[in-house]
Amino acid sequence: MKKRSGALGWWVLALVLAAGLQAAFICADSKQTATEAAIDFSKAWLRLDPKMDQYLCDELRNKSEGGMIADTLYARTEDARLRGFDVGMARQSILHIETRVLAHDGDTATIYVKGTSRTCIHPVFTYVARLFRIGKIHTFEETLSLIKENSRWKICGAPYGLSVDL
Repeated sequence: MKKRSGALGWWVLALVLAAGLQAAFICADSKQTATEAAIDFSKAWLRLDPKMDQYLCDELRNKSEGGMIADTLYARTEDARLRGFDVGMARQSILHIETRVLAHDGDTATIYVKGTSRTCIHPVFTYVARLFRIGKIHTFEETLSLIKENSRWKICGAPYGLSVDL
């Protein structure tokens, strides 16, 4: 019986240690970097995600009064509609993305983003198109200016040609 009790103690110790390490890894992974913010914004921009404004700095959000993103989304979906397509033809899914930090200090960063994307009518279409190598692949590149606001990295400037004057 003592041998079994000792083995149980080791299992409990291993379980507690694993739980502690998992908690430490979660805390370490939750810290946002400028590069991650640039990638997340690029994905939201290409997917036409209305929540992309959460990645914009306060200066851009205040200038636009909440309408800049809505106007951009409307313009891009209207362009697709005028060409006879559904909104899915305006959305892009990222296939590959590369980033390079051009400048970085404590509260500002400049990130160069380059990648390839494909039209994302439906996620299954993207998978099938990749599998059978069909469909047009688009390239994109942008230099994004980021600032740190409230411990979060935010995009400033005119990312992907986004303009307050739309």
